[in-house]
Amino acid sequence: MKLGHDPQSLLVLTPLERAILAAVAERLGPACAAQCAAAGVASRSHSGVGFVTRFAVPPEVPSVDAATAARARAVHATHPALAEPVEFLVQFRDGRLATLEAFCYAGTWPEDDAGFRVVPAAGH
Repeated sequence: MKLGHDPQSLLVLTPLERAILAAVAERLGPACAAQCAAAGVASRSHSGVGFVTRFAVPPEVPSVDAATAARARAVHATHPALAEPVEFLVQFRDGRLATLEAFCYAGTWPEDDAGFRVVPAAGH
């Protein structure tokens, strides 16, 4: 379990973050997909039960309109070390991808992110 902030050298999107952003982009369409593809990690902090990643999106990438951003819903993923799925919340601010917050409801965050599997959204 990690606690605190990642050093600058670790500020790249993880495979888990990429999978969550891909699931969000699939739901929200091309403008969101463009932002997710271009996003860089500005910071990441770990709480022991999850993490918060803050993004930087280049200004030339088109904004997501307010109606699209309002459709952002939680993404869930399972992990063999956890009894319940983990929840991931993506937030937009002023049409820009801003943060990804992840947390588990029971237990502590697993050491190995590779065990996560995104749960398909209802209706897919």
